[in-house]
Amino acid sequence: MVLKSGDAAIIDMVPGKPMCVESFFEYPPPGRFAVRDMRQMVAMAVTKAVDKKAAGAGKVTKSSQKVQKAK
Repeated sequence: MVLKSGDAAIIDMVPGKPMCVESFFEYPPPGRFAVRDMRQMVAMAVTKAVDKKAAGAGKVTKSSQKVQKAK
């Protein structure tokens, strides 16, 4: 599917890295974002729904492990 200027679509986005986002209806400011390519805005998005994973299910970095040990 190819989107051209002025087109709209509903898509399922699966991020490649961990991402913090909330649905637009619960928290409007973080529920919308812009997609940029080479410092040019190429898309605007509104998050309709979020499927959250359980805490700790993602990758844990060394720095976050040190913080957890310090507590």
